[in-house]
This record gives sequence, C-alpha cells and structure tokens, in this order.
Amino acid sequence: MRYVPKKNLQAGHKLASDLFINRNRVLLRKGMSLTDSLVRKIDILGFQGLYIDDDVSKDLYIEEIISPELKLKTKNGLQSFFYSAENNNVSQIKGQINTIKYLVRDIVDEVLHHRQIMINIIDLRAYDDYTYSHSLNVAVLSVVMGSVLGMNQKTLFALAMGALLHDTGKMFIDKQILNKPGLLTPEEFEEIKKHSELGFQYLCKNVDVPEDSKISALHHHEQYNGGGYPNGLAQENIHIFGRIICVADVYDALTSDRPYRKAFLPSDAIEYIMSEYNNKFDPVVVKALTRKVAPYPIGTCLKLSTGDIGIVVKNFESTILRPLVKLIINKKATNHYIDLSNDRSALNITIKEIIDC
Repeated sequence: MRYVPKKNLQAGHKLASDLFINRNRVLLRKGMSLTDSLVRKIDILGFQGLYIDDDVSKDLYIEEIISPELKLKTKNGLQSFFYSAENNNVSQIKGQINTIKYLVRDIVDEVLHHRQIMINIIDLRAYDDYTYSHSLNVAVLSVVMGSVLGMNQKTLFALAMGALLHDTGKMFIDKQILNKPGLLTPEEFEEIKKHSELGFQYLCKNVDVPEDSKISALHHHEQYNGGGYPNGLAQENIHIFGRIICVADVYDALTSDRPYRKAFLPSDAIEYIMSEYNNKFDPVVVKALTRKVAPYPIGTCLKLSTGDIGIVVKNFESTILRPLVKLIINKKATNHYIDLSNDRSALNITIKEIIDC
C-alpha cells in the first residue's frame, strides 16, 4: 500500500482502500482498478491522490491512528452541528454536541491506544469535504501532541473538543470570502479574522463544553511571538490548547489543496513549521509534532543521494528525517534495505527528493 499523488495516477492502479465521495457515499471500493475516466473524475472532485496496492508496496500496511468508521461518524456529527450553527437551529445543538462528546471520547481512546504509532497517512478528501476533514484532522493531531506533552485523558478530551470546534466561527463568515480562489484583500482578511471571536462567542452562549475548549476557538490564531489575532497574545499568555491547535491547524492546512494553492508535501509542511520554531509556534509544541508526524510517510518513494530509489517502510520518532528504506530496482521491490537512522555506513546518505515509484 502506498500513496500516489493525483498527477501520477494511471489507469490500472488498484485501490488499497475505499474512497468516499462525501461523508456517506463510497465512490470507489477497495480492490477496484482505475480507468482513465476515473482518474479524470478524481481530479475534478479535488482528491489530492489515492492509496494503491502494487508490487512495489504489496508488503506495506499503513495503520491509521483512528478507525475509518470513527472518522466517518465524526464528520457526520460535525456536519450536523455546523449546519445548525449556521442556520441558528439552537434547539438541535444540545443533542448534536452530546453525540460529538461520545465521538471525542472514542477519538481520545483510540489515539491513546495507538500512542506508539507515528502519523504516516495522508488524508483523502474531496473539495466539499474540507471543513469536516480539517476539523477532525486538527483534533487528532492535537490529541497526539497533547499525549506527547503528558496530558491526562480528561485534559485531552477538552483539547479534542476545542480542536474539533475551533473553526465554528467560520459558519458566520461570507462563504464567497472563505472560498475565494485568489489572495484576499486587506478588508476580506479582516473579515476572516473575525471567526475566532465569533466562534468563541457562539460556543460560550450555546454549547456545553469545557471552558478551555471554548478558549481554543478564540486563541487558535494567536502566535507565540505575539503576531497573531485577535488579541496579539504571546507565549504563555496563549492558552496551551491554542498553542497546540495553532500548529495542528497550520500543518493540516498546508498539506491540503486549497482554492489558492496546491498542497504541500508532509516533509515541506514539517520544514515550514520547524522554520518558525520559537517564532510563530511554541517550541515545545513543535517538538511534540515532529516526534509523531512522519515527513516521509510509509509508502513514500524516495531518490537518495547515492542515486538509489527506495520506498519508506518504517519511521523512527527520534530521527524523523532518516527512515528505513527498501530499495527498488526496475520498479521492483528488492530484499535490500538502507537504514538511514541506525546504519553507521549510511550516515553520509541523504534524501534527495520524493518521486513516483
């Protein structure tokens, strides 16, 4: 199993997992082979790529940190809640939030159960699924970082609730501005910036969640150096949930296709976040992210400085930029490996670029 960006998808590629066109309907089933028309449709729908099975990756299994079923249920719960918030259906909110609370407890339980797993998977989503997938991914990433920082289960629940609901305020922002394909004008950006305060106010007035969860909506765009919004808070004046969600939010946004730019590779997103260490982002939180999120996920094909081609088969928390690589010759996987992390003879070997196998 390996991830293939949409530009490299070809007729004949066999799907390694179900592909959902929205939160309820399967577009393609695991095991189906792509056709040229399906490749074009995947591009039109906005998917960044797919997971496929082939000879190169047949022995690879990428374990998800939370189950596909829980992802689907959470996206559906979020859709219902956001719809009620946008349309002022206050009478529906209590039941929807209670449902989300049960799901969040399951998210925390599954993350803690898989605490030894690094995040190796790239999320598959269509354009119209972005809001719900983004909120869920930010919640999962936040809980992963919170667990690295030693938070207990009760605190992780509050963090996950805050992360899942952090963008509630966007329900009250003009959709033409939110979805604008080009750069925002200064006036439009000022309008966007209102969502932090609007979300906080809505949660305080209508939603029964921990106070720290509500603060998350207000603080998730504050920056460690004081350059964020809405209040220009800095360092420990920003709630720890806000500092964590800020990093998770940026990472997931960077690794997603947006109307105004293409998605970053995980390695490029990690590099950007590390470049803002102790500037925009809390250094402690950045360290937590870089322990658990793989810049070169399992199944990524690499060209090494030696000229060899290989596929990533394992990542290491202590050396995230130095994975275990299985060599590929003439598009066939071999039984030869290069351990960039632990093999002293490979210390001078570097990763040159990410390629298609």
